[in-house]
Amino acid sequence: MEKRYNFRIYPNAAQEALIEKSLGCCRFVYNRYLAKRIEAYEKEHRLMGLNECGRDLTRLKRAEGYEWLSEADSNALLVALKELDRAYKAFFRRVKSGGAPGFPKFRSKRAKSSYTSRKQINRQNIEIEGGAIKLPKLGFVRCRVSRRPEGRILSATVMRTSSGKYFVSVCCADLRPTSLPKTGKAKGLHLGLAYILVDSEGERVENPRHFEKSEKKIARLARALSRKSKDGKNREKARIKLARAHERVANQRSDFLNKLTTKLVKECDVICVRDALPRSRRSARGRGARFAKLVSEAGLGGLMQRLRYKCEWYEKELILVDPLFPSARTCERCGFENDEVGKKSALREWDCPSCGARHERGVNAARNVLKEGLRTGGTAGRVGTRDASDSSGASRTPAESA
Repeated sequence: MEKRYNFRIYPNAAQEALIEKSLGCCRFVYNRYLAKRIEAYEKEHRLMGLNECGRDLTRLKRAEGYEWLSEADSNALLVALKELDRAYKAFFRRVKSGGAPGFPKFRSKRAKSSYTSRKQINRQNIEIEGGAIKLPKLGFVRCRVSRRPEGRILSATVMRTSSGKYFVSVCCADLRPTSLPKTGKAKGLHLGLAYILVDSEGERVENPRHFEKSEKKIARLARALSRKSKDGKNREKARIKLARAHERVANQRSDFLNKLTTKLVKECDVICVRDALPRSRRSARGRGARFAKLVSEAGLGGLMQRLRYKCEWYEKELILVDPLFPSARTCERCGFENDEVGKKSALREWDCPSCGARHERGVNAARNVLKEGLRTGGTAGRVGTRDASDSSGASRTPAESA
């Protein structure tokens, strides 16, 4: 199993300048060979492979006028070429499967930037000592180490956010799952917008609406940015203020979801939840910008993502129920399906026409999801069991903020 540990770093002036050079070199290499691949296909009707790009990069670094490429970590430049190659392969895979093609795009220096350095075998080019982390070309950089990484270090990704902060993401391998005490409890979850989730025991978790609370401030900062002249110092200051306001909202949402999912995993051995609907069914098209904003602010995708990998980490079971299962309109006592409930999404409570039972929509849906999950084992599959992992026990997980 693999894990990522995110730490904030505080480079000095020389290290910050070298980080910016490395980011620029990696962006240049990515954009240059994306353009060369496009040109080779348009003029010669052939595809440039990863090896051909690598050989050409070696010649380019020795050419006159490109000596500055040697100032960056050579391993990071090769990773940039591999990322471009993966983007091309993903493009062709999506074309063959009939999905949206998503052709690789040129990278902008104003967006969030990063570069990755891989740890070399038998060399301590990436290591953590005390309150510092050693990185290729940079040496030891002051770092806020909130916890010690476990396992074997594979790589380190240096990131610069749009607000001008620097972070490092350390990828570690050969980790074993950490078992939490067994509670013998099973819960069904109903996900929504007004309430992030309602569980089968009747507990509700309200949507904290972090963006809504900061929306006026963000709008004011956006107006201030729009009034600044282009390429001016004051415009850059205003842009950083706006970026930090957005970053604060994102951090609040991430912290809330991390705490909520950790609480669920600690309390339950089995969690049943409906799997996400297909993209075509989840589209907010035609329902207004307000609805689309509510869906984005709820962060249900992030909640599901965290539930998946935390169940793997802590050896708990996540059962994904068929997304088309009618959990909200089915009576949890007699099984009668009330189509009127499905037509009226604003209906919070309803009486079963068959048995007369009074239902609260969210609690009823959560209990039905729990029953269906335990009965079928989940038509969408199980996550977090030992059988669900591959033979090597490895699973790649997203970065976790430390």
